[in-house]
Amino acid sequence: MCSPLRIGIQAKASDARVLKELLSPWNISFRSPNQAEIVIAYDCEEATVNKDIVVPNEKPAFHDMLRKRKLTLEHRFLSARVQVPVSKQTALTVLPEIHYDYARPSASIKEDSSAEFILSEESSLLKLDVVKEYRRIVDPVLNAKSSALYRLLTSLPIRYDVAPKRIRDLVMRGKRDERNLHYCDKLPLDALRFILANAVERISGMRLPRKTWKGKKSCCIVTHDVDTKQGLARARPIKKLEERYGIESAWYVPAKHYSLDSATVRDLANYGEVGVHGARHSGNLINLPSKKLFQLLYEAKQLLEEVLGSSVKGFRSPLLQHNSTIFEQLKKADYSYDTSVPTWEPKHPQTMGPFGTGTVFPLVLNNLVEIPVSTVQDHQLLYVLGLTAKETLSEWLSFMTIIKEIGGCGVLLSHPEYGLFDSENISIYEDFLGYISSDIDQWITTPAKIAAEVEEQNAS
Repeated sequence: MCSPLRIGIQAKASDARVLKELLSPWNISFRSPNQAEIVIAYDCEEATVNKDIVVPNEKPAFHDMLRKRKLTLEHRFLSARVQVPVSKQTALTVLPEIHYDYARPSASIKEDSSAEFILSEESSLLKLDVVKEYRRIVDPVLNAKSSALYRLLTSLPIRYDVAPKRIRDLVMRGKRDERNLHYCDKLPLDALRFILANAVERISGMRLPRKTWKGKKSCCIVTHDVDTKQGLARARPIKKLEERYGIESAWYVPAKHYSLDSATVRDLANYGEVGVHGARHSGNLINLPSKKLFQLLYEAKQLLEEVLGSSVKGFRSPLLQHNSTIFEQLKKADYSYDTSVPTWEPKHPQTMGPFGTGTVFPLVLNNLVEIPVSTVQDHQLLYVLGLTAKETLSEWLSFMTIIKEIGGCGVLLSHPEYGLFDSENISIYEDFLGYISSDIDQWITTPAKIAAEVEEQNAS
């Protein structure tokens, strides 16, 4: 087996962490610049090796580098969508804040791409500031801005779910233009990954080997949020059906929202996983001060561990609400991971608009492993977009096809109390389970095992 490509990062520590995160899906050895085969330079003096990739920015050092190489910044386009090839079948897109282009005194050696300006066989300039664009995507995740409606509803002295479900679904109902499910346009962070990886591959003259999921090309995680006591009553038959196809599923249960049947909860954890879905199914976690939030998260974990008789690793927030304070307090309360942030949703409850991380790979946010919900959850497809159960599962298969092509982590989220599991739809769901379980290139696992894998990789 060939040794991993040695890549050096010439950047400030915080920027270097971003560049390493972008390249995390590939098997790469990060070294000091003087020991590297290729150097990626950002906001610093020009690289001192022959093979280099320069990431543009607005800092003086970058413009000094352009003058030394007798280049001029010709255009700075705004809102120009960039297409990024992933494979022969798939291309992702990103809409950057700034799209750079350059002019040189002599003709290009070869055709430039929409994301890369080729200086020579061994040197190139990117046309996007991938570090700044990464932060432009991730910062709103850490500091998600709640809509006025969400703030109003979660400030009331009564729970949001007192309102009948049909009224809540009507409020969430999407517009026709929100039914654009072209998934390749919903993964801008992963497009940034491939912009950088494609430039590395061109200069190195080799294909970067992807990291695998226990030897598999991609992974699949089947998860369920059990919001109500009625959902818990329907959970056990669904779990048994999934076990029949060799699928370990994860179930997120509120610790105090309703009376928990301990035998059922323990059955769900057997050949699977049970995690915390809040103490109660409340939408006001994002409004709580840190101390109160910690107490609530810690207590919920302790209560569920008492029911299970074993440790609890994971958390999924009610309504997929999230912010940096929640991530910090989850880590403090000794959770191993969170899985509350969607890759993309057409109408996220907290923001009341399209929202997500734009990646199908786990991230580390505020020192906590975040496993994005990488397929659009059943509630959004069934009740926001108004799809049928059959159409919902068809969309899931489409999402999973793209995720597999990218080599990512497909996380499926459904609710046992929703229409996907009505008696007339169970056979359709079983067909879906048969399809995903027959994929030999896919590791079907639980979030806790993914979190352990990510932590192991980060420690190595």
